[in-house]
Amino acid sequence: MTFFSAVRLRTVVLGAALAVGVLAVTGWGAGRLLGQRAFPAASRPPGEAAGHTVVVDPGHGGPDPGAVGGAGTLEKDVVLAVGLELARYLSRAGVRVVLTRNGDTRLVDESGSLKRRQVEDLNLRARRAHEVSASVLVSIHANSFPSPRWSGAQTFYQVGEEESRRLAEAIQAQLVRRLPPNRRVARPADYRVLRESRMPAVVVELGFLSNPDEEVRLRDPAYQGRLAEAIFHGIMDYLSALRGR
Repeated sequence: MTFFSAVRLRTVVLGAALAVGVLAVTGWGAGRLLGQRAFPAASRPPGEAAGHTVVVDPGHGGPDPGAVGGAGTLEKDVVLAVGLELARYLSRAGVRVVLTRNGDTRLVDESGSLKRRQVEDLNLRARRAHEVSASVLVSIHANSFPSPRWSGAQTFYQVGEEESRRLAEAIQAQLVRRLPPNRRVARPADYRVLRESRMPAVVVELGFLSNPDEEVRLRDPAYQGRLAEAIFHGIMDYLSALRGR
């Protein structure tokens, strides 16, 4: 997904990315579904997020690749890989996880105008979260920009939504801590998927595919696992804090 400071200058519209159906992932059986990856399980206190449902939304998919890196890396592939890793982490922590897609597909058909399909994709993403009474919605994307100098993961929340801001700041703090150097902070934005969500919702931009060095990292499964782990801990920090309020 493209990014220009706080301005919505984008070469790819956020969101044409929902798969057919919704995949719910719960418990240790998710390891078989999501694949066994060789990185350690994140440790959190037992029952820390009991009763919560998290919707993980990997952006784009199918005929919509999202942003494309200089070496040909597709946003849709990177965000799906990270989304599946994140789902595995959450599931192993006892969180009910719902994925909006678990393959290279999207929900809407190809009829009608491009704009109609884009808008419907965004609406359906938020609608899925409503249907499963999600505690939070985390939409995952990757940035792109005309200049190759920019790098770093960043989290966005809907303007004026206090709970979404708290969720975004919790995730961003973990991204900064676990994937240095990164001085980016959580920022407000005005995206349809966030506007249409009635629960705390954020967009996590994993990094810039337009930065050659970061593109290499974003293609690396080990780095994808680290991104997923950071987002996981941010989500858990937020859900844990809810218990104290």
